[in-house]
Amino acid sequence: MKKSLKGDRTLLLTSILLFFMLAAGIMSGVLGFVSGHEALKGVTQPDIRPNNNKGGNQQNINTKGLELIKEQEVIANVKKQMGMEEPKLDAKQAQDAKKKAAEFNKAVKNDPKTGLPIGKLPIVRENQGIMMIVNSIATKSNRITLELSLANNGSQPINFGQGAMTLTNDRSQPINATTNGLPSSLAANGRKVKVTISIPKNALDKVKSVSLQLIDVDKKLQLEAPGVPVGK
Repeated sequence: MKKSLKGDRTLLLTSILLFFMLAAGIMSGVLGFVSGHEALKGVTQPDIRPNNNKGGNQQNINTKGLELIKEQEVIANVKKQMGMEEPKLDAKQAQDAKKKAAEFNKAVKNDPKTGLPIGKLPIVRENQGIMMIVNSIATKSNRITLELSLANNGSQPINFGQGAMTLTNDRSQPINATTNGLPSSLAANGRKVKVTISIPKNALDKVKSVSLQLIDVDKKLQLEAPGVPVGK
């Protein structure tokens, strides 16, 4: 008899425990459903079904492709966030730079036969806001050295590749020369960049002047400084 009562009590306790476990599981499920439902309020599935126009014949599906951001915009934004944004010239400074270039060009005297500027330094040329200035010419040992300055007064950087600077003599023949200091990219900040061109003397035999040509990678800029005097 005692053994039977003990078995009944164990069964009762086990049943009560299972009941509470089942109730706890149901309550957890209900709470999870309610929480998820509240969290997803206002979120709907995108309507990708075609919509008919007023005539009922033509489908109107609005789709938008992936928009790519330009590399220059990304770099500019990064520099701005890091405090490395390059200073820009205002409208007055850019206008003054162009006026100065025009005054230099007007002051250069031209040879009446060739129309090329002669014997006047510095020689300044400007195109699309890019200035090229031939500051000086010097003889060093068996070479002639030209000291140039480049400045970008425009709104966009200019990129240069290999062979961007070329030289020709007064007979339109190419000249082998060594260019040092030409940057791969000229920033649009108006700062002057020093460039040195070294020419062997034997390449200038019976040559009175040379012409410099500067072309960017995209070939949108073609800047030329003709008639740079290198001989008598």
